[in-house]
Amino acid sequence: MNRRVTRATRPHRRPVRPEGRRPASAMPGPLVLDLIASLIESGAPPAVALRDAGSVLADLDDPRGETLLRLGDLVHAPLIDPDSPETDHTTAALTEALTLAARSGLPPSALIRRAAAEERRRQAAARAVAIHRLEVLLVIPGAVCLLPAFVLLGIVPLVIRLFSG
Repeated sequence: MNRRVTRATRPHRRPVRPEGRRPASAMPGPLVLDLIASLIESGAPPAVALRDAGSVLADLDDPRGETLLRLGDLVHAPLIDPDSPETDHTTAALTEALTLAARSGLPPSALIRRAAAEERRRQAAARAVAIHRLEVLLVIPGAVCLLPAFVLLGIVPLVIRLFSG
């Protein structure tokens, strides 16, 4: 019983990550944006939706969780720099959508849904570029290995046989 009381009164500490290593995101960026938009559409104010989504992501050890918690505190005037190295595309799109909603009076959920769709298009384009690059990278070893073998085993004996008579 005494251990339980000690454990309950001790502050919770997250394990320290090694420097330079960021954990992989637990949720895809567009899914995070859709989650926040759904929370806003269900009636939650944007600040509460950001804090709730941020706490869920922080529990999953997603690096965007802390950013969303900070953004929830600054929802009326977001101060997160979209060009900072710790800001990913999802957070930058969310910051832009919330800033536009605050300035124009438009509903933030529609702007966040649009940002999610744009993030999906951006990720699809990045995947297409990676696939095209992979195609080239797969052809190069084949050409480097098979072309010399073809020349040495197919062309050279033929040329030697033609010249030797």
